Amino acid sequence: MGMVTETLSFYTPYADTMRMEQALSLVLREGLISLRKDDRCFYVELRDQEYLTIPFLSAQTNPSLLQKQIQILYASSARMPAKDPYIKQNLLYQIALFRAAYVFTFQYEKQERNDKILPLMEIADHMDALIFWESGDISDSYGDVILNKRGHSEMTVFNPVDGFDIANQALGLHEKQLRRMHHSLSVLRYKGIYAPTNIAPPYDDKLVVLQDEEAVCQRAIACMLVGVYTEVLIDTRGDYLQAYKNMEQLLDLYKASSYFTVREIEYLHNDVPSAADVHHYTHYFEYAYVLLWMVGLFETLYFPSAFCDRDAVMKVILNFHSIAKLVRKARLRKMDELLGALDLVQRYSWACRDAQKLGFLMPQGLCQEAVVIRHHALNWVVGAQGVGFDEVVPVISSLKAAHR
Repeated sequence: MGMVTETLSFYTPYADTMRMEQALSLVLREGLISLRKDDRCFYVELRDQEYLTIPFLSAQTNPSLLQKQIQILYASSARMPAKDPYIKQNLLYQIALFRAAYVFTFQYEKQERNDKILPLMEIADHMDALIFWESGDISDSYGDVILNKRGHSEMTVFNPVDGFDIANQALGLHEKQLRRMHHSLSVLRYKGIYAPTNIAPPYDDKLVVLQDEEAVCQRAIACMLVGVYTEVLIDTRGDYLQAYKNMEQLLDLYKASSYFTVREIEYLHNDVPSAADVHHYTHYFEYAYVLLWMVGLFETLYFPSAFCDRDAVMKVILNFHSIAKLVRKARLRKMDELLGALDLVQRYSWACRDAQKLGFLMPQGLCQEAVVIRHHALNWVVGAQGVGFDEVVPVISSLKAAHR
């Protein structure tokens, strides 16, 4: 039987070629005679006079040439059909994150293919590499096809790897911060949503929450009332008198006149509100829902792929016929839980913004407006110390330590 020659291309998020050197040494150790490299290739000598020459491109050794290769790879992959658009989107994210490429060309008798290829796939696993096969298939290091030329995938979820090490001591992260970040990242992986690992944790455990149960409950009631007003305004095609009349009984019940922000008061007293303002306040029940969760009156923060059930929000508040009764029932959640929710939602927020910027679908059906509302509300309670509700501007920042 004749020899077969096959070429595999490995792409990895790690620019440091030392990682490949360690992987080669570890996986091939029993048959390895010598291993050396220059700035373009690894040269491997194995037993039985077998040699491997492994050319590579790295962001450290040849960044411009690698970038050109990545652009070509991205463009060709973007043209591939896909039965699951979320798989394809995450594949394109992964391609953009590649920082090195290695080419393995090897020969074998047909019956020996597995013996030859399994060690190479183990090397790919150490590198968190994707394998680009001559057939056009793109797989992970286990050989599971992420995408092929016909648009098929063997995966239900594919998660990109960015190569950032949050456990790096130079980052100065506390144990609780690391635990929260790991939890957020595990949720993202389970859902198949990509957001960078190096998004900084929000604030720290020394933060003092200035918003107490009463302030949060007042804000929840105000947001519900604005939501009620806006719904009627839309249903009556701008009849602000009817909208106000519909809200007035609840306004009196909770003595809520002082609960509104300046901007909300201006909106409620504007007989011809702008379309932009009406749109802004359309989903204010969502604010009420998140705020009520923060004081324990909803048990769970659902995955934000849709807006909350406005009737459920009203039912929770209307079960209490005064602000005093509502506040007595409310218990602000512990700081660790609030910061955990904020860490996760800011990653959702990044994922939505980046998908919008790139023209992608919202990841796994995330509702961007619901995510923005949740991010804003959590920042007001946890992070925006002394800042008014209308002035909160959530910011997503990155960890600054070099990691590649």
